Amino acid sequence: MSDRAPHDRAGTSSRDESARSGFSLVAVLVFMLIVSAIVVPFAVTAKTRLMIANSEVEQERLSLLAEGLGNVVASMLTGTSGRQQFPLDSTPASCRSAGFSFAVRVQDHGGLIDLNAADDRLLELGFAALGFEQRASTELAKAALRFRDNAKLFADLPRSRSAVGPPEDKQAPFESVSELQEFSALSSIPLRTLNGVFTVNSKRGTISADRAPDRLRAALAGGSSASVVQAVADASAYTVEVVVRRDGSGIAGEAGFIIEKSPTGAAFSRVSRSPAAEAGALPPVAGTAGCEVLFGNETAQILRGWSS
Repeated sequence: MSDRAPHDRAGTSSRDESARSGFSLVAVLVFMLIVSAIVVPFAVTAKTRLMIANSEVEQERLSLLAEGLGNVVASMLTGTSGRQQFPLDSTPASCRSAGFSFAVRVQDHGGLIDLNAADDRLLELGFAALGFEQRASTELAKAALRFRDNAKLFADLPRSRSAVGPPEDKQAPFESVSELQEFSALSSIPLRTLNGVFTVNSKRGTISADRAPDRLRAALAGGSSASVVQAVADASAYTVEVVVRRDGSGIAGEAGFIIEKSPTGAAFSRVSRSPAAEAGALPPVAGTAGCEVLFGNETAQILRGWSS
């Protein structure tokens, strides 16, 4: 009996020690789970924010490059050398250097309809190019004329407010294509779409058919107007758009603006910003010209060094 009692006490002590060890292990595991539940979300959030910040920095970097290339293109368009290797009807041209792709789109405003100089027939064609039926196009053309011109010119027209026009007539020239969005029938049409048909910068009552974008060219083919000419010898205004992509990353930078030949001796002056093409708006680069062809040898060399 005396020998068995110490043995029982030893077994009980061993079991108590094992229970304490097991409890400690469970406590440690629970503590680790709690810490993980707190730390892991913070780590994931920090990593996500870092990735977003890096993407934003890269996008800004590409946008600055697009801005610079836009200036190069503008100088080529308005310079005395006459060197220009891209279409002037919004058809994209592109090239690739190292791991980057560059897309350029230029629109000569001689191929657009000037809201202040066009007659009613040409304005009708412009609204038809936006998808309006003939009757609505005619009403919009009349509303645009009344909006821009002195009311005395329309004293013989009905005074009732047009259902497609703006709340009030400006009775002064359009200052921007964006003013078309004041027209009830045009308020939902994106400014980029309106800029693809109309301008206030050509200062011409005619349109060059060979420099009209596809949407407008289709409308011109279906209509007839004495205001349509085949070519504009001396273009004075352009829309320039540049998109720069890092291949395989989905990151892109864009720049878009309207330029005019400067009367002060400088090559060009910026008139306004233009809604830039979205990264997916211009096609992927495939089978295109080298950057030397688009931007010149010096710029192409800089791009090779920049992207390496």
